[in-house]
Amino acid sequence: MMPLLTALLLALSAQGFTIESFPPRSSRFISTQLWAKKAGKSSKRKAAASGGGFGKSTKSKPEIVDDYNIFPALEPQVLGTLVPPPGDLDVMAGELPEEIYQRLDQIYGLPSFNYATDEEMYMSLNEMISSETPKPSSSLDELLKPSSASTGSSDLDLLLATATGATTSLEASSSSSAPDLPLASLAPFSKFRVLHVDPLVLAIDDFFTEEECDRYVSMSTIKSSRKDIMESRSPTVGKDAAAKAQRTSTTWYHHFKGVPELMAKASRLLGLDGIDRWEEPQIVRYRRNEKFTWHLDALGPMENKPNLGGQRIATLLVYLTELTEGEGGATMFRDLGGSNAPLRVRPRKGSALLFFPAAGGIDNAPFDIRTLHCGEAVSDSSSQDKWIAQLWLRERGYTPTAPPGNEHMAAADAISDYCSKAE
Repeated sequence: MMPLLTALLLALSAQGFTIESFPPRSSRFISTQLWAKKAGKSSKRKAAASGGGFGKSTKSKPEIVDDYNIFPALEPQVLGTLVPPPGDLDVMAGELPEEIYQRLDQIYGLPSFNYATDEEMYMSLNEMISSETPKPSSSLDELLKPSSASTGSSDLDLLLATATGATTSLEASSSSSAPDLPLASLAPFSKFRVLHVDPLVLAIDDFFTEEECDRYVSMSTIKSSRKDIMESRSPTVGKDAAAKAQRTSTTWYHHFKGVPELMAKASRLLGLDGIDRWEEPQIVRYRRNEKFTWHLDALGPMENKPNLGGQRIATLLVYLTELTEGEGGATMFRDLGGSNAPLRVRPRKGSALLFFPAAGGIDNAPFDIRTLHCGEAVSDSSSQDKWIAQLWLRERGYTPTAPPGNEHMAAADAISDYCSKAE
């Protein structure tokens, strides 16, 4: 399977490879001079490729223990596709370079990412992008289009289900539709940090206010009989004893209507016109010494069902508490970060982390093994727990399953009310 994955990942690289094999999204192209830096020429990367099971070098990568799945080191051809950003990752946050917007459009299928706040301008931009180049009916655009956008999408779902042997449901088709929301009235985000270029990893430092962070922590710990919140010890991957050590945390599943700030800002950031492709919002607490070992967010072949929303194409984490450098709890990407791998993202209260766990631009996208990551254990001397809110975006409309009765459409009033107050 690795040769196939390698070929797919190589096709994703905009550095030294063309993107003509992808379904066209617009006539724009990604600059081959992005960051004026090519990947795969460093002798340090070649040294990393010759490492052990985790590709670690004795100089910069920490020893990994208690892992359930031992992921092999990336092959040299795949390492050659990695493009870290230039300079210090802790520079002051600011506007995104145009090249990153192009990358979000061409590779990840997000042409309206963080664009204009004026609704008329927002719609004009979408129309302009849509009219720049004709799109075949089998393109990624058709698969990503919300089912409420056209009457033909349900036919497409049926066609996909028939082709894959899956079954359709009235519940799935009904929950996919979503009302128009005034998301474009929210201000664009302006404090970005580019943590990695290919695969793309972004930090957004002005995502949540302190008050919003505190409220999300508080509402998850309320002891009551509320039916819109479901607490769960986080599920682990696998059924044997080793799997039980993979993740140690507590998760609260929330109704979409209970977290309007999160749903509105997440969709606004990605340039979506609704929330129907998001999975159930989750809030997670990691106490001292709790962690989440190396894993991939993308779905495997048995989980990636077209009639249930398809692949996870984006991961959004919002840090609700602040942990200092010595308190642990960082989100770490094993193979990213250049010579300073692994890339460590320290929890900063109110900041968000966005990355893309699946190979962008490909129908029924396979996972991108380069996004292997973990949640570092919170130090036993930490002054507080690590709290995050997390969301995953699917290719198409998704049917929520938890808590009982959770529906995207039920959040319309709460989201509209939040957007109107935020203007």
